[in-house]
Amino acid sequence: MKRTTLSLAAAVAVLAVIVGLATLTRPSSSRAADATPPKQVPVERAEAVCPQVRTLDGASTLYTAYSPGNGSATGGAAKLANLGDKAERGKLDTPGRPGSVAIDGKEVPAVGWGTDGAFAPGFSAQATTRLGNGAGRGLAGVQCQAPGTDQWFVGTSTADNREAYLYLSNSTNVAAQVDVELYGPDGPIAAEGVRGLTFTPGESQNIMLKPLAPNVPVVAVHVLARSGRIAAAVRDQQGIAGNDWLPQAAGSGRSFVVPGLPEDATNVRLTLFGASDTDTDVSIEVVGKASTFKPAGFESALVKRGKVTEVDLGDITKGEASALRLTAARADVLVGVRVTRGTGDTTDVAYLAATPELSGRAVMADNRAGGTLGTVVYLTAPQGAAKVKLTSTAGAEPATAEVDIPAGTTVGVPAPVPAGAAQFALTIEPAAGSGPVHAARMVAEQMDKVPMFTVQGATAARDTVALPTVSGDMSIMVPEEKPESPKKK
Repeated sequence: MKRTTLSLAAAVAVLAVIVGLATLTRPSSSRAADATPPKQVPVERAEAVCPQVRTLDGASTLYTAYSPGNGSATGGAAKLANLGDKAERGKLDTPGRPGSVAIDGKEVPAVGWGTDGAFAPGFSAQATTRLGNGAGRGLAGVQCQAPGTDQWFVGTSTADNREAYLYLSNSTNVAAQVDVELYGPDGPIAAEGVRGLTFTPGESQNIMLKPLAPNVPVVAVHVLARSGRIAAAVRDQQGIAGNDWLPQAAGSGRSFVVPGLPEDATNVRLTLFGASDTDTDVSIEVVGKASTFKPAGFESALVKRGKVTEVDLGDITKGEASALRLTAARADVLVGVRVTRGTGDTTDVAYLAATPELSGRAVMADNRAGGTLGTVVYLTAPQGAAKVKLTSTAGAEPATAEVDIPAGTTVGVPAPVPAGAAQFALTIEPAAGSGPVHAARMVAEQMDKVPMFTVQGATAARDTVALPTVSGDMSIMVPEEKPESPKKK
């Protein structure tokens, strides 16, 4: 065979490979309108970082996890390990059965759950610290989260009677560079030493906020990863008045629902941050047991750009489980809420954030039953009537309940408890055709007249991911026609 023949054959082969790749990688724009929707497949891996715990002697932290599993996913594992030395702390035995690891002591390093296979879809984890007496007594709960790049916490403080820490952990295999920004009632705070922080893989740091911005009554914290990803958490303590973790604020926007206000709340403080370049009024409504209404004297609040505004709503729930519905008129805001139960020297606090409406099942890992312990679910239907199914499991026969929520109201119900269970996992799932519903869950304990509690908002679990549809298309081989340039006169 002649060399020219070989060259021609090689060229044809290369062209065939290029055409094959083109048909696999470029969808046809002419068929975009009727393209097949992406296929949903089970999540293959999930991670959740639980922040370092620093408290007093006598504290105990319970790390609880649950994977409801997915019928089409098999194998895998879910393990809890220290972020630094990777020492294993515990693991889940099987999907569908919650597990927990108790670690006693005032100093517990940051740990992380790593899951794959059948344990990854819908995986949920929480760390709950219990301290019976002294400064920081109460229940403090935090949902363990995957690391991110842009996180906000709204409503902490550096006042004299408060002690707030920011906990940062790099659970990834690459270094991270992080900036921390603080904002108060007067706008941005010039805090030194918290820009360009570098975290090696597995490294954790805790930062006391008071030296960065002394005596600021209310603060918003922004954690921004310039490279890599970081897990962030904020814990706020007010002596014996109570302590808890702040949840991450939902993304900035103009319409929010904050569920989870207990009926016996003695004080509710709303914190708003102006996230846009324009001042705005924010309408405040209470979604209560019977209706939605504007509270007298607190119908709205003015939020200035780049500044933090706090509104003391007092005992606004008036004996009814409630939620806050907030609407900004002209600009985006961020939202946080601080709730107090009890009076005098027998109080505890919890922090809430806005939650999106449930688009699927939410999974809550740590729930308690028996004696002075209890779990209450708060469900809010801000528009049409809604219906929700609650399912609790301790690994054997689950307990279920269906709850109807009239339009424009909030319902608080005890979680169903599996027979003989002291601890269980809970899923909250809106019924098909249900109106929008927002949910939160409270774990409460009565101890020596102190109503210890912690509240976490419910968001749809990450069960599946979209697998893009791939189709053949020869159009990539045809160069796009460019419009002719106008001729110069």
